[in-house]
Amino acid sequence: MEREGPGILRSGLLLFASRLLSIGTGLVFTLMITRTVTREEYGVWVNLNADIVSYFTLLATALPFWVMRFVSRRHEGAAKTGVVANMILGLVSTTLYALMAPWILSALKISNAYLPLYLLASIQIVWIYLVVVFESILRAVKIEALGYGLLVGEVAKVAAAYLFIFHLKLGLLGAMGALIAGYSLQVFYYLYISRGILKGRLRLSYFKEWFKGSLATIYAIIGTRIFSFSLVLLFAIGREVARAYYGASFQIAGVIGYSSFLAFALYPRLLVRRNPRDVVTAFKSFLMFAVPMTMGAIVLSDSYLTILNVKYRVASPVLQAMALNVFVQSLTQLLNSIIFGTEKIDLEAKIELRELVKTRLFLVFSFPYLRALITLPTVYYILSIVRDDPLTSALYTVSIILLSGVLFLVLSVVFAKEAISFSFPWISLAKYLLASAFMAILLFLIPHPTRLLATLGYTIIGGILYFSILAAIDKEARGLVKSILTELRSKLKTL
Repeated sequence: MEREGPGILRSGLLLFASRLLSIGTGLVFTLMITRTVTREEYGVWVNLNADIVSYFTLLATALPFWVMRFVSRRHEGAAKTGVVANMILGLVSTTLYALMAPWILSALKISNAYLPLYLLASIQIVWIYLVVVFESILRAVKIEALGYGLLVGEVAKVAAAYLFIFHLKLGLLGAMGALIAGYSLQVFYYLYISRGILKGRLRLSYFKEWFKGSLATIYAIIGTRIFSFSLVLLFAIGREVARAYYGASFQIAGVIGYSSFLAFALYPRLLVRRNPRDVVTAFKSFLMFAVPMTMGAIVLSDSYLTILNVKYRVASPVLQAMALNVFVQSLTQLLNSIIFGTEKIDLEAKIELRELVKTRLFLVFSFPYLRALITLPTVYYILSIVRDDPLTSALYTVSIILLSGVLFLVLSVVFAKEAISFSFPWISLAKYLLASAFMAILLFLIPHPTRLLATLGYTIIGGILYFSILAAIDKEARGLVKSILTELRSKLKTL
């Protein structure tokens, strides 16, 4: 293992571990919903939180993209200015959403009985803006705090859900209240942790520079939302059950993306120094976990969906395609971190828009528009044909998104190689694939469980087999596992 490697791993280890622990809390929260509401109601829930609200949090990452870069480079007052600016944007977005909620229900032909739920959802929007800006700040100066903050929010969410859903019988309203409670506690924790970082005066000059730069990030965000309109089409044409199949599959497959948090520190690290060894270590850390998690999700797809609700078992092919899609997206995200981290346009706390549009940043920002140009017409055409088949609608939608993702993964590889010279760890990847193949064969041959504990048990057994084989064939992997265990023990001692 390269000497610089453990630094990258150490910075993201707690965040990765907290994300893994959040699997349990997230699963419990999802089970509370899926086992107390109909598939149609769950489809509305997914549409609201994954689709509609996301359009009103479009600007949540616009300024924090630049805030993190300024904080990483120790520009005084950047953190405080960023929090205030994003809070103002959040309040504006919250007000706009609340005013538009009745029209949204009418446009999507959703019953007015859901209006209280959609109005309640407006409260979480401003909290999302605050969570995002605090995470951008802490990613640069205290990345382990993100892990603790996530756990605080998750525990609060599950506790509130248990009270609101099971005791007070509030259904989806209770679930929304629990989400808001989780975000609220997370923000208060981040505020406490960041109290020293937020010292200094507000700097209007930073906001002016961020505003100029945000024109480019907003351009990218809008492109992303245009691309994501394919999911609105899935809900509008394929209807609630198709969207529920897609949402349930993403709920499981999204765990694969947690592997990218092992390399989460790479971006801010590259902002202050370029070291190809950091890049290689980040790839190895990500792939070591992402490869077996992807194979496991594919092989045990039916079991994972069954523990949500037996009615989702038929969506196994959707989850299998979704697992590949999340892997591709996560790898692309890692490559984009390399591109973003090596860009120096804002090195002196100045952002020239004319120069920005000439950079690789702007090229990456343009990718969503090209993907939308490919996916939206295709998804609309396919859904118009298979609209009466929810399973086929969901499967074709995720498959189209996956294929377009592969194309832009290739483009990200090209730009990342231009940004910094590094050697992709092909030999390590081959070893991860070999160990994962043995694990997948075992999981394929055993009778697939249908109960939660049995499914988790087989998942753990598969993980043990994978790491046992990997430790036997890869000396470097043994060193990485030892680093993980050492760091984990040191973190536990500090609790």
